[in-house]
Amino acid sequence: MGATRKSRSGAAVLAGAVAAALGIAGCTSGGSTGAAGPSSPSDPVSTSAPAPTATPTAATATSSPTAAPAPSPTCFDTTMVGDTTVAGYLSRLPGAARIVDPGIFMGLDGLHLDTATSQRPCGPVTVRITRFTVRLSHTGSGTVTRPSYAYSPLDTTEVTVGPANGLAPGSAPPATSHCSGVLSVVQLGAPVKDTDLPQQLNLVTPSPAPTGPYHQNVKVIGERQVAAGLALPADAATC
Repeated sequence: MGATRKSRSGAAVLAGAVAAALGIAGCTSGGSTGAAGPSSPSDPVSTSAPAPTATPTAATATSSPTAAPAPSPTCFDTTMVGDTTVAGYLSRLPGAARIVDPGIFMGLDGLHLDTATSQRPCGPVTVRITRFTVRLSHTGSGTVTRPSYAYSPLDTTEVTVGPANGLAPGSAPPATSHCSGVLSVVQLGAPVKDTDLPQQLNLVTPSPAPTGPYHQNVKVIGERQVAAGLALPADAATC
């Protein structure tokens, strides 16, 4: 019996040793049924971050650019300059229909402004109209005669013209009479004197002969003078 127990004990020891050896072999072998071991230092390690997932974004709303406002019409500011400059500006205004025509002129019914929108003053302009009676006659003898005339002061008035085109209220000259016309001189500043008046009027008789009063423009060149007009009676040519 003692021998038998010894033999069984030895078998148990041998079985334990075999099991231990198999366990060690299972841990170290790269078999497919074994648990995976830790990574070897020689294995490559990825250090890059994962690519971000594209997230759809809402389309950004864009607005159309706002149209620039139309530029305002230009005009001439007469409040920032003196009388001489304003007179020069008015006297050089071109006509609205034809640039060769004056933009400001006298007529039988008064003072007119008729120029392009971009040329007009920014506000009303006060001008002075000095009027003179013109006595008409002829000198010479027989068929060789020439007209002559004499000035005498009549009155002075102030009117406003602009900024819109049209007739200046209160600017009409007095009525003419037999062999007597009216010269109206538009100016700024000091009153017009006899010595400032044209030395020659160059009277023009319309054709056909007029049956009533008529008018002609007169060129003036004095400082601060803007325009002038001569209202004549129908019989001016026979005085």
